[in-house]
Amino acid sequence: MILIGLTGIIGSGKTFALNFYKKKGYSIFSADEEVKKILKTSIVKKKINKSFPEVFDRNKLNKNKLAQIVFSNKNKLKKIENIIHPIVNKKKNLFIKKNRKKIIILEIPIIFEKKSAKNYDYIILMQINKKKQFERVIKRKNMTLKLLNDINLNQISSRQKKYADFIVNNNNSKQETKKKLQSILNEILVKNNFTTGRVK
Repeated sequence: MILIGLTGIIGSGKTFALNFYKKKGYSIFSADEEVKKILKTSIVKKKINKSFPEVFDRNKLNKNKLAQIVFSNKNKLKKIENIIHPIVNKKKNLFIKKNRKKIIILEIPIIFEKKSAKNYDYIILMQINKKKQFERVIKRKNMTLKLLNDINLNQISSRQKKYADFIVNNNNSKQETKKKLQSILNEILVKNNFTTGRVK
């Protein structure tokens, strides 16, 4: 089994890349999607309410308010990570165990931040310049310039991610990005003595 970690800063195109590989028929796991599901569970909401009661409006979790609070304070960010990350890791490990495929692609935004690169056979880093990132991310619901800046401060700069096996420059057209993603996959297949371009 080959585990491919897909990472990059917010707005770099991780979801686009993951969907590209999904359409090719590969098993994929999205940490971001798992977090969204986890935040809907009663047990997690109870834990968040205990540490951050101010992010609940009439017993409803205000995810935007939570993001503003935790990304502007490293101690509070660590606190929410201690609630969420163990559950995500458990789900990730269960996914890998259940999907005994030859290749599994896992979208994990903070591989380098959490020093977990050793858990993957290959790491693909999605890169984007600040201008493109701003253009894409600022359109998201409830996103502000301050929140974007705070998120960026808590993610390692792409320039520091020298341990990536492959880098995808996602500043150009979608077609160019797809070609690069396919080229990377082909290289991994060849390195591991697979003779087909559609090994699952």
